[in-house]
Amino acid sequence: MKPLFGSLLSRILWLHVLALAATAVAAPLAAYLLLSSTTTGFQHRVLLNHAERIARALTPDQAGWRLDLAPDLRALYAQQYGGFAFAVVDAGGRPLFTSLPGAAAPYAEARRAPGPTYFQTRLGQADYYGASVPEVRDGRRVWVVVMQNLRHPDVVVDDIVAGFLPRIALLIAPVLLALLAVDILIVRRALRPVVHASEMARDIDPARMDRRLPVSDLPTEIAPLATAVNQALDRLEAGFRVQRAFTADAAHELRTPLTVLRMRIDALLDDDAAAVLRADVESMARVVGQLLEIAELDDAGAGGDEVADLRAAALEVVSQIAPLAVGRGKSMALTGVEAPVWVRARASAVHQAVRNLAENAVHHTGPGGVVEVEISADGVVRVLDDGPGIAEDQAPHLFQRFWRADRRKPGGSGLGLSIVARVAAAHGGAVSFENRQGGGAAFTLTLPLAPAAD
Repeated sequence: MKPLFGSLLSRILWLHVLALAATAVAAPLAAYLLLSSTTTGFQHRVLLNHAERIARALTPDQAGWRLDLAPDLRALYAQQYGGFAFAVVDAGGRPLFTSLPGAAAPYAEARRAPGPTYFQTRLGQADYYGASVPEVRDGRRVWVVVMQNLRHPDVVVDDIVAGFLPRIALLIAPVLLALLAVDILIVRRALRPVVHASEMARDIDPARMDRRLPVSDLPTEIAPLATAVNQALDRLEAGFRVQRAFTADAAHELRTPLTVLRMRIDALLDDDAAAVLRADVESMARVVGQLLEIAELDDAGAGGDEVADLRAAALEVVSQIAPLAVGRGKSMALTGVEAPVWVRARASAVHQAVRNLAENAVHHTGPGGVVEVEISADGVVRVLDDGPGIAEDQAPHLFQRFWRADRRKPGGSGLGLSIVARVAAAHGGAVSFENRQGGGAAFTLTLPLAPAAD
């Protein structure tokens, strides 16, 4: 994909990739947090339930406190089923009752606060999570501490939570890749009409102003843009038509006054003055003729399935211009293949292009120089001159209308080479130039070959 579409597609795909990646990270993380929160709440309820049952078994007496655990609780803590353990501690943190023998006990980390608190501590290879719940009787306060060893084999909830993220990642990774592949296919299919429209837009030029972008198949978000472009092309086409009509009408209207002027000049008694005026009129007639050629090219276009003999056109041009060149002390030669070279183009347009190239070469070739017109069997005509060549700063403007390297010099209108470029573009060909090593310039006109003449 190129320029605009490539950029648009890549941005859309990257946005979708980022959205999928964010979803792939956020969804498992949210599920993990929810699962962790639910597990923690469940653990709190279990610990508080144990603490409540132990608190009910506490009784204050003259000696201090008495603990009468139910047989099932006594067996549970004695055997540490489920990894549970408990302790009853006083305000100084000293254990009054405990199910864990030994001086080192995990309940030392328990806070002695006015309300229930939770803590996590480690003792050896065991990780304990516990709750500290205050109990007040007869003005005396103790704390019931209930803990659970998270590493105990019977505790599976924490193992499930710990293994949730890796397992869900293994599940989501292939799903994410599949969604990405489907997303790319959907985006490409959805933007296929945009690709087609962009290719059509790239082919629109002054020679193909009748083309319009398709609107019916485009996404609704892009269709208004295509409609606006088509409306702009309608206005441009109307402007081009007005311009072409003006050029053609002006050229036609100028022909009659030039003809009358030519006749009056011929009637002058002063031959010297008549010769000067006649040269000026011929120059003006040449410009008018070229304007008419441009108008004809714009109206006629490429000529459909017409074919022309490139060699015959070149031979006719050389026959017409050679006497003019010889009269100026220059010579012309036609070289290359001698068989017909059929190209897909209008014969009149081919003749105009080759004639303008030859006249340009004769104009820039000095006395004693040679203008060579070379025909190739692949539909190429090269016109070589012995002139000064093309300066580097002139190259970008060479085929522009009405452009001349030196406007102070008489002769030339700046339309000849632009007509050649117009003929090449209208028929799917090309025109180029290069400076010759020995001096001078070589212009190359390439036209598409036709299978045979009609």
